[in-house]
Amino acid sequence: MRRFAERLLNLLRVRRPEQELAREIEAHRALLQEAYEARGMTPHDARRAAAVAIGGVEQAKELHRQARSFLWLEDLRQDVVHGLRLLRRNPLFTVTAAASLAIGIGANTAIFSVANSLLFRPPAAVVDSDALVDIGAARGDGGLNPISYSTYLEIARRTTSLSGVMAQSLSPHVMSLLASDTGVAERIVGQYATVSFFTVLGSPAARGRVFDGNDRHEAVLDYDYWRRRFNGDDGVVGQVLRINGRAFTVVGVADARFHGTGIHTRDIWLAISPDDGASSVVVSGRVRPDVSIGTAAAEVGAIGDAISLERGESQRPLRLSALPFSRAGGNRNIVIGFAAVLMVLVSIVLVAACSNVAGILLTRSTARAREMAVRTALGASRSRLVRQLLTETVLLYLVGGIVGIAVARVLLTLVSLLPALPTPVTVPLVLDGRVMIFALSLSLCAALAFGVLPAFKGARADAGTTMKEGIRSSSRTRLRGAFVSAQIALSILLVVLAALFVRVLRYAGGSDVGFDPRGVEIAAVDLSMSVNAQSAPQMLWRNAVERVRALPAIEMASLARVPPGGLEGIGMGGVAAGDRPDAPELSPGWNIVDTGYFATLRIPVVQGRDFTADDRVGAPPVVIVSGAIARRLWSGQDAVGKPLILAIFNAAIRRMERRVVTVVGVVGDIKSSSLVDGLAEPYVYLPMAQAQYTGMLNEMSIVARRRGNTTLESQVGAILRDLDPALVLARTESLSEAMALGLAPQRVLAVVAAGMGLVSLLLAAMGIYGVTAYFVALRRREFGIRLALGAPRVRVISMVIGQGMWLVAAGAVIGLALAIGAGRVLAVFFYGLPAMHGPTLLGSALLLGGVGALASIIPAVHAVRGDWRLALQEE
Repeated sequence: MRRFAERLLNLLRVRRPEQELAREIEAHRALLQEAYEARGMTPHDARRAAAVAIGGVEQAKELHRQARSFLWLEDLRQDVVHGLRLLRRNPLFTVTAAASLAIGIGANTAIFSVANSLLFRPPAAVVDSDALVDIGAARGDGGLNPISYSTYLEIARRTTSLSGVMAQSLSPHVMSLLASDTGVAERIVGQYATVSFFTVLGSPAARGRVFDGNDRHEAVLDYDYWRRRFNGDDGVVGQVLRINGRAFTVVGVADARFHGTGIHTRDIWLAISPDDGASSVVVSGRVRPDVSIGTAAAEVGAIGDAISLERGESQRPLRLSALPFSRAGGNRNIVIGFAAVLMVLVSIVLVAACSNVAGILLTRSTARAREMAVRTALGASRSRLVRQLLTETVLLYLVGGIVGIAVARVLLTLVSLLPALPTPVTVPLVLDGRVMIFALSLSLCAALAFGVLPAFKGARADAGTTMKEGIRSSSRTRLRGAFVSAQIALSILLVVLAALFVRVLRYAGGSDVGFDPRGVEIAAVDLSMSVNAQSAPQMLWRNAVERVRALPAIEMASLARVPPGGLEGIGMGGVAAGDRPDAPELSPGWNIVDTGYFATLRIPVVQGRDFTADDRVGAPPVVIVSGAIARRLWSGQDAVGKPLILAIFNAAIRRMERRVVTVVGVVGDIKSSSLVDGLAEPYVYLPMAQAQYTGMLNEMSIVARRRGNTTLESQVGAILRDLDPALVLARTESLSEAMALGLAPQRVLAVVAAGMGLVSLLLAAMGIYGVTAYFVALRRREFGIRLALGAPRVRVISMVIGQGMWLVAAGAVIGLALAIGAGRVLAVFFYGLPAMHGPTLLGSALLLGGVGALASIIPAVHAVRGDWRLALQEE
């Protein structure tokens, strides 16, 4: 029995398959029965005694199964400790590899944090944001457009799946706060919202209360504005503020954490009333607990169909839709698409960094071949070695991910370098738990994707061969060279993309946009700040522009509803030729301008004349069109004097109105607001004196061409205050700044691509240097023999440099092919982006060639440095 117990213990110590354990136990069962029968037991008693003994064995077998599950944890603990010891023992390797990974992981984490703040992270002080939905008119790109205030009221009245519905104006507006103590108007940023705004969001008030619907003229202050403007005085609650010429009672101060649902900042919220003229609003709703978001979206769509049917809008049906709530609102898909493009760019750098680290791990696996051989000789299985090497790789990548989080925090501070927007924006770029999980998950996935091959290669060491011949039998030169060539290919791809995006910006800045923005200042004014100003807008605008024209620093000035070059625009309907029924109907861009607008911006009048003082109310209605409209409607004919049918959509009555006007002039084409799509957008210009559209003349911009570099903010501001004390400037900027804002997405792409291209060049140089140095280390004896036989040192140096240049050549061919393919895809989206630009491709290849040559020089010099006799003595 003692020998049986010893055999059983030995059986449990050795890890064997379950089938082998079963066979051993059955064999012991037979031996036990024979032993009991030899002691004089009957066969029946012997079987029972053997079964009792084997029962203990079965219990031991179950304990053995449980112990095996804990052996994995013990192995993992040992591997983690051993891996951390190796990282600490090789600081140069750890710092180099972790820094390479941190750049790629940090860039991806920074972009994800922006997308997380816009799409997934709910605004602070909002209760259960997962139950909120954004509601609007469905767009073709999957987004949402704003809807009318009357439609919002219908949704709120008819819905049964939403417990509450709220709306707010499209974006915050600059407003006028008339201080009671000084009588001077102050500039504030406010936003209109329905009385249900705070209750639907579940955001409480820090002082006082939120809107309750009893009084339509209520105001809630932003917490930061309350601290800044009113010094945190609780007595402000209940005070009456005169905003935009109307009295509003301050009923409360918003929660300190709450700053709205979007990215714009504001100082105050004002309650919307039906007479506020809020023709378009952004709507959100809270889904009832027992209703799914899909069911609520279906009901919203049905409500839209019912409204369209009741209003008889068969030609322009209202297709309502609901999407998950986010800061991006109806532009959710646009944010996702732009973030995806940026993520692809920085992911290329991450792949290059991972390739570099994989190459280094291959070199380390070669250097550790003896260690792996000894472990194999001592009984370690190949799977055990693979697990050990993978654990070490995962630790390295996790260190890179942790450092990458710090890199992401630094990169997020660069957001402040982007061009300023017309209204202040704030995006809480917080590295929250979701971002941390993303960074660590990305690190883990990268470790598994790029660490498996080095781990399997490192675990394939043959004990006998390696112990006898040394590490040279385990060379991984070709495989590491493949990784370096992949790095070079990705580097060329990024460098080419960066150069192409820079060409797009240069093309946009140097191309003829159809007007001259140099020296043009824009001053935007909103007459809704003053009740008096809205009573006679034509007269106020006329007085304002005449006074601006009289300023000594002004060469000429005019007025426009929408200055060119920015991100704004107005859509009013379509146009058709009144004398040609066969001509197509166009959907142009619209603008309302005053006399002298085209001369101020130096837009040429090709045919006919400019607007004059005679084009006033009561005179025959006239219009000026761009050359694109004239060519498409009256090809080969003189458009001046032709009748033009305006199919204008009147938002007040939600109905199309047809008016016939006469074309009195044709002007040159201008580029659309993006400035890089190459399209000369057809434009229709209406004279301001004949514009009788409700609300259209409330927001206008003074467009002035100045002499010298004098800014007009103070002078135009003084003119407005003199005309009406309640008026303040909404914003002032140069036309060049407005154009730069329109190019902000392209500029971001160019900067990111250029930065990632420089990083990839550095990684490629590191990879080439590492492979070349390893190549020199393996062939050091050969080089010593060549030098002993009289080979010139220059020849050896050229051999080493040639090794690196072969890697560059292989990577360049692949990289140029990828760049040409990527250029063809991007050329579809960016006008002026060549699918294949020879100088750019050639320059990128030469740049990588120079980097490769420089990275190979140091190992090449090291190959011939010192006494060759010492190299011959090395084993």
